[in-house]
Amino acid sequence: MRLPIDTSRLQFLVVAEAEPLKKFEDGKPREAWAPRVDENGEILWRVQVVALGDGEADIIRVVVPGDPGVKQAEMVRVEGLTAQAWEMEGRNGMSFRAASIRPVNAREKAAA
Repeated sequence: MRLPIDTSRLQFLVVAEAEPLKKFEDGKPREAWAPRVDENGEILWRVQVVALGDGEADIIRVVVPGDPGVKQAEMVRVEGLTAQAWEMEGRNGMSFRAASIRPVNAREKAAA
């Protein structure tokens, strides 16, 4: 089950360039793997951000459909963020997805 996260009290800073998510293909080198796509055929991208809030910070990787067009060291809005716990072969963790990731000042840029 995907759990929605209220991002209204959080800030997000991009810490690494966005990269397309790759689909594992046995026997092929990672560079040759095809990009992963969502149910609409849109390429999925992974963006590494620092989530800041309540005096704490965590680095998380967020998967988003389409190239978010954000740069390292840019403050962003993460819209429609969800979390899902996973477990595979004795390992476990949390995965994060979002409907979109946009620069904080995207509205100001669009108005100009």
